[in-house]
Amino acid sequence: MNIGIAGPIEMASLREFFPGINKEYLKLGIGGTAVNLLIIGLLNEGHTVTVFTLDPNVKIKLCIKGIGIKVIFGHFRKSVRLKTVDFCSNEFMQIKNFIIEEKENLDIVNAHWSYEFAIGTILSKVPHIITFRDDAFTILKLMKQPYRFTRLCMDFWVRRKALAFSYNSKYLQHLIKLPGVVIPNPVKKSEHLTDTESEGNTSNFNVFFMSNGWSFRKNPETAIFAFASLRKENPNIHLFLIGVDFEKNGAGYHWTKKKVGLDRIHFIGPVPHKKVLEMLQTCKLMLHTSREESFGNNLIEAMVRGIPVIGGEKAGAVPWVLDNGKAGILVDIEKVSEVAAAMQKILSSETLYLEYSERGIMNVAKRFSLEVVTKQYIEAFVVQINNQKTNESFTFI
Repeated sequence: MNIGIAGPIEMASLREFFPGINKEYLKLGIGGTAVNLLIIGLLNEGHTVTVFTLDPNVKIKLCIKGIGIKVIFGHFRKSVRLKTVDFCSNEFMQIKNFIIEEKENLDIVNAHWSYEFAIGTILSKVPHIITFRDDAFTILKLMKQPYRFTRLCMDFWVRRKALAFSYNSKYLQHLIKLPGVVIPNPVKKSEHLTDTESEGNTSNFNVFFMSNGWSFRKNPETAIFAFASLRKENPNIHLFLIGVDFEKNGAGYHWTKKKVGLDRIHFIGPVPHKKVLEMLQTCKLMLHTSREESFGNNLIEAMVRGIPVIGGEKAGAVPWVLDNGKAGILVDIEKVSEVAAAMQKILSSETLYLEYSERGIMNVAKRFSLEVVTKQYIEAFVVQINNQKTNESFTFI
């Protein structure tokens, strides 16, 4: 198939398909871990992929060709104020025009998130599937900002106009309540931790908290307080805070210093995804105290390495990803004492640690491997190509 993907990507994650690429191009992209992996999965299956994406450093249309793949970049404005006022029209019109230009070379386009990439795809009038990766209404409730209201309006338009949908979790499917198939985020088999890598781990018990943003929704405070309560009795435990807003000397850093002190708390800040995967080789426990997640990539990236996970029992898709507590420990993340108790259980029992480690690996292999997820997407694409191109019924999946 000739498949279009509209969404944020990271060129560095796709470099294997671009031999001899200009190193400056590898710096392009605005994220999209799950999208990058899907592209890799489709290419590995022999499909041709055209990517429609954006980057703030690209001022005019840029086309980069690789093996079986072509990536077309447009300009992504940094100004949230402008995008709030015009509903990201500059962004979605670029995506629309790029797709129309490639229309004869496409069987279907899969757009990710229900915003500018989805609107541009729908306006291009090609067979498509829109993949929901969050719920705009839930995010607005947690982050009451004008920009989030704009995003909600965009999302509402997409829900009314799109021909087919998919969701990355049952939680999102339940929230949005439109017909669509659930296809989770994937993780690469090659990311499994090897014995050699395991031996490289330090004797410290390193706990990771990974989040892009310090907010009410992400709830880092509970993780920090829970860690601090265990610090004295467990001299080898360390907490690593990774992501945007977790820089050294940032606001979160000074808040933590004032509240609990900085002993064995490491503020790492944002790092490239490839570096995150390398850092996970030293992680012994993934602490996930977010109040709401539509999926949670760091959960599967931990489980695939045999790293036990602690997550919220009511935190959106987290219970579903953790197989309702079979593949990870579910707790009330509003209670610091409960989070700390779960951490202490993992710290104190090698048997329990190995049990959750093995269950996590099995959970990923069965439900989230790149091969399994790619196959589900391909099946969904075939259904919609038949439905939409024959014009028999513009039905949802």
